[in-house]
Order: sequence, then C-alpha cells, then structure tokens
Amino acid sequence: MNDRNRLRMLIGIIIALVVLNAGLLTWMWLGSQRHHRDGDGRSYLSKTLGFSEEQRAKYRAMRQRHFQTIRPLLDSMRQERKRFFGQVSDSTQTDAVLMQQARQMGEKTARLDVLTLRHFQQVSALCTPEQRQKLRQVLAERPGYGSFGRSGWPGSRRPDSSHRDRSEK
Repeated sequence: MNDRNRLRMLIGIIIALVVLNAGLLTWMWLGSQRHHRDGDGRSYLSKTLGFSEEQRAKYRAMRQRHFQTIRPLLDSMRQERKRFFGQVSDSTQTDAVLMQQARQMGEKTARLDVLTLRHFQQVSALCTPEQRQKLRQVLAERPGYGSFGRSGWPGSRRPDSSHRDRSEK
C-alpha cells in the first residue's frame, strides 16, 4: 500500500470516528433534553446512591454548574462538526487541512471527557464510602456515559421503569 492510500485510509478512519463520536454525543445530548425527572428533581443517580436531602441539593448544584460549564463547549463542538461536514462538496481542501480540523474536534471531545470525569470526581467526593463504591459500580456498568447527555441509565427512556437492574439478572 503506498503512502497516499495509507493517508487516505487514516483520514477515512479518523473521519468515521469523529462522525461516530459526534453522533453519540448528539444522541446523548438530545436524549437528555427528553429525560424524565421526578417532581423533586431527584435523578437516577441520586436515587441509586441513596443521597440524603443535603447531598441531593449539593448534587443538583454540581450538575447545574457542570452543564453550564460544558454547554458552550458542546455548542462549539456542534458548530464545528456542522462546518466540517459542510465541506462535503468542497474537494479543494487538502488532507492536511482536514486532518487539522479533525484534530481540533478531537481535542474538544477530550476536553469534554476531562470535564465530565472531574464532575464525577466531585460527585464521588460528595458520597459516603458505600455510595462511592456504588457510584464506581454504576459508572463501570455504563462506560462512555456521563452527566452531559443521555445516561443510558434505567428509567431514562421509560417512565414506567419496567427495567431490571443488572445485578438482578
């Protein structure tokens, strides 16, 4: 395989990964817009971990700050993806320019992942040792999901809560 074909294949793989990542983030973000919440604002996570009223209040404030922090980043990512794929008819762009644009989008995704991890570290600090263990379990069962979008946690899509916990299987 010559160098030009390798470069094209590498660019194709990177673009496919960016598209998949963009699709996943969009799906998770749009899913959070439809997320059903109880009247008292308790989320699945606070219910699962058994937060006290004080912990719930702190968690709600943390979540709100986290969303305020990441919302501009998500909006920026969405605009960049739109511009990037808006170039579909422009074959004059060099591979180097496209690679640079793809790298910039990847850097923002990495920044989002770091912010989300930091958020969960703050949530962990709020927890008792038992709750911290349960948090690790919940996050391990749902890798790749964070507070920035559809969590994939039971009940997030079905208000009837007809799901079963993995530990019950």
